[in-house]
Amino acid sequence: MHIRLAPGTTLTNVEGKDVLFSVKTGDSYGLNDTAARMMRLGLEADLDGVVKQLASEYGAGQQEIRGDFEELVRELVQLKFVQLVSTQGG
Repeated sequence: MHIRLAPGTTLTNVEGKDVLFSVKTGDSYGLNDTAARMMRLGLEADLDGVVKQLASEYGAGQQEIRGDFEELVRELVQLKFVQLVSTQGG
């Protein structure tokens, strides 16, 4: 599983805080530091890569990280800020 920003959505830093913003709807979603790190990694790597990197950075278990990341992604997909992309051939 891989994620990408939905069309018309940006991930920007506003006054030191990462925010998802939809130019289509005008909606925004503020991310805490951990969620912002998850998002930025998630845009670059697949689920396993994100989990391994975050577990290393935060000293947390991979199952806990996976659950937290999947929960964040589900919420952001429901709010139409991100889309899931299946990884082909892997």
